[in-house]
Amino acid sequence: MNQAIPGRPKNVRIRIAGITDTGLRRDNNEDNILVDNHHCLAIVADGMGGHNAGEVASQIAIDVTSQFLIAGIHIEAKSEDAFATAGPLKVLMDKSIQQANRKIVEASGDDDKKSGMGTTIACLLFCGSWFVVGNIGDSRCYRFRDGKISQLSVDHSWIQGMVKQGAIKQEDAKHHPQRALLLQALGNREVEPSFTSGCPQPGDVFVVCSDGLTEVVSNNTIGFVLSQDGSPQKTAEKLVELANENGGPDNISVIVAKVLPPKSSHSAKKESDTDAKSDYLLY
Repeated sequence: MNQAIPGRPKNVRIRIAGITDTGLRRDNNEDNILVDNHHCLAIVADGMGGHNAGEVASQIAIDVTSQFLIAGIHIEAKSEDAFATAGPLKVLMDKSIQQANRKIVEASGDDDKKSGMGTTIACLLFCGSWFVVGNIGDSRCYRFRDGKISQLSVDHSWIQGMVKQGAIKQEDAKHHPQRALLLQALGNREVEPSFTSGCPQPGDVFVVCSDGLTEVVSNNTIGFVLSQDGSPQKTAEKLVELANENGGPDNISVIVAKVLPPKSSHSAKKESDTDAKSDYLLY
């Protein structure tokens, strides 16, 4: 028998799957991902640092953020008006990311081999009537809705700052030599995540990804892939395949979340056994 999960999305069903790939030019994979259909949570972290410290930082980011966030949801759910707005969820996600940052800074200071390690993070949570996106760095979250792809995350990069100021054109930023320079990453003493929230609708498709995808696959191409029928797993695999076909210069992580309409009362009973497996699958 399935245990009730606090904050389960209302009036929609969420299906999430993901994949992380080393790419074609790196010796190891410093990305880490979490796909939790149980709590409708997806996280991508793109680590950086020598002596494989990047993968340590990204794993700490995944573990601490998810554990703190899930524990907080269970606590907040005891309130009568829990999840009535997205505000408390943003606060909870911020606290979770900040806690992960503290742990990374501590681990970096405890081991010379891990000194200076860091990671990006992009989180997508569906809870109650809301979705919340939080990020640090240049790992991204997109939403495909009504034939249009929109970036929901904010790039914390030098190049994006120049574009925002009007100093560099958006079309020139893609090939600028300083495009990978980050202004924020977990592992800094202080970080300020960016947040976006809204209400998911049936037919929405979300993607959380590292820059191993976005550096070599255009937003329009990502949108086209998301417009095609296919499971979240097949869609994620197709995007990784495209990144590798375009050279695969970096680690590639892609998580796809599809928003489905609620089951009818007739189909709910018929599909209960299937959902008991798929809703609680942890990748």
